[in-house]
Amino acid sequence: MTKPKVTREDLSRLLQWTREGRIRIPQFQRSYRWEPLDAERLFDSILRGYPIGNLLMWRKPAPADEIYFGELRLAVPALSDALWVVDGQQRLTTLVGALSASGETVDRRFRIFYDLQQGKFVSVSHGRRIEDHLLPVWVAGDNRRLLAWQRKRPWLTEEEFDQCDAVASALRTYEIPMYEIEGDDEQALTEIFDRMNTFGKRLKRAEIFKALHSAPLGLQPSDPEALRDRVSAFGFGDLSPQLLMQSVMAVRGGKVDRDFRQEFTSDADRHSAFTRTEKAIRLVVEFLREEAGIPHVRLLPYALFVPVLARYAALFGRPEGRGAELLRRWVWRGAVGGAAPQGNTVALRRNASAVEGDPVASANRLLQLLPPGGERWRPDLTQTALNRAQAKVNVLGLLSQHPVLLCDITSEGSSYARGTRVDQTRLLVDSLNQGASLLLPVLPGDRSMANRLVHPAGAGEQGKSLLLGDHPEAVLRSHCLDEESLELLQRGQLRDFLERRAAAAQGVISHHVQSMALWGFADGPDPEAWFEDSRSWGDNDAA
Repeated sequence: MTKPKVTREDLSRLLQWTREGRIRIPQFQRSYRWEPLDAERLFDSILRGYPIGNLLMWRKPAPADEIYFGELRLAVPALSDALWVVDGQQRLTTLVGALSASGETVDRRFRIFYDLQQGKFVSVSHGRRIEDHLLPVWVAGDNRRLLAWQRKRPWLTEEEFDQCDAVASALRTYEIPMYEIEGDDEQALTEIFDRMNTFGKRLKRAEIFKALHSAPLGLQPSDPEALRDRVSAFGFGDLSPQLLMQSVMAVRGGKVDRDFRQEFTSDADRHSAFTRTEKAIRLVVEFLREEAGIPHVRLLPYALFVPVLARYAALFGRPEGRGAELLRRWVWRGAVGGAAPQGNTVALRRNASAVEGDPVASANRLLQLLPPGGERWRPDLTQTALNRAQAKVNVLGLLSQHPVLLCDITSEGSSYARGTRVDQTRLLVDSLNQGASLLLPVLPGDRSMANRLVHPAGAGEQGKSLLLGDHPEAVLRSHCLDEESLELLQRGQLRDFLERRAAAAQGVISHHVQSMALWGFADGPDPEAWFEDSRSWGDNDAA
């Protein structure tokens, strides 16, 4: 690797290089995370002449592509000497997005204006009327547009004209130090990156990997964000880059939490690893949905199930037969008893290491790693927040009754009729993708699961008003209710209603967990298989 070349580049040149396709942000680097306040502070620093950090660029070839900087979309040609952004993505995206914006731009993070009355930068939502004292930065960055903007506002004071000139001058003259690296010494690049990574929101280890490995060189990029996009198409929700990186390491074997920066020997090796992981996760999602009854990652009690199951699927294929049966027990016993009693990192390492050799033996070893005493578990109906494992178990238990809609609902442009099963529609996935809890309160005040229906909220509807409609017995039963419960609700005997509903919900959840975890049943190889093997051995011996 050559010694870093250091230059100082002004904003207009960086903007020109971006439009020409010379500057590339790896397509699957971490997503744009800044908030409007971050963008306001960035431009305020530029106006004041404060440093905003350095840029670290890696000179490498780039293919013809369609690239994005904020809402700016560009078709760019192939280049042999493109500058790939290793450090500075958030700043460059903000600068290019805001300086290339227009009145039609929607994202507030790029709708940056200088308020001539308050003397500060502000972000303005798309729906708000733009007052005449708000100077857009995309106008201030272009002298011709700025003069036209000023001519339409002859009432501006001399002080306000001076402010316009100060903003325009800052945008025209501000320079950012840029370090340009050429070569393939990733260790040296990693060290430089780690030392420079000090501005803004600090990257995590998985994101350092993405910054270093996302630039394509004849192969499709392979990194956690790319895998994240493809896995999201499975309809199981958004798996984090960290979880996907753990899955990649589990599929490859060895210590799952090892440092991955020196993991791959080539682009081909990296591409192969991510392709294998994608196939494995597809099988994991199918298993969790169809065998374990878990329809979405937000209802998955412990994230470590994914990388461990990915290793199992990569080694043995789709879980089937006795292996699938034991894995389902492992997932559910771990869900209620704690799958990571030693902490997530230790548990992930131990569980992934247990998967090797034989599928049934591997599943049985996973069961043996769980803490004892799970058979004494009882539902905790106080848990309703979906960031807690026990709340997810509660929701999954109630979903096992196949609750139906108590009213017509429209979501994401689709209509769902009253009586439609909540768990058999796109509505469930859409609600979970949007971060909804799926738990609709029946009465105000009580925060327990006894007072919650698994039901997407209708427009302006409350659980009590929905329940007081005319419903068949089967509909009530799907929500752990009966006619007597409804009578208590109608008579205003609310405490008795909640007690009866709590007893019904506890029974349903307990039954569902037991049907999945099967405490009291023999683990290990299928007893019938042992019997068949023994009989076969006897026949051969007699012959």
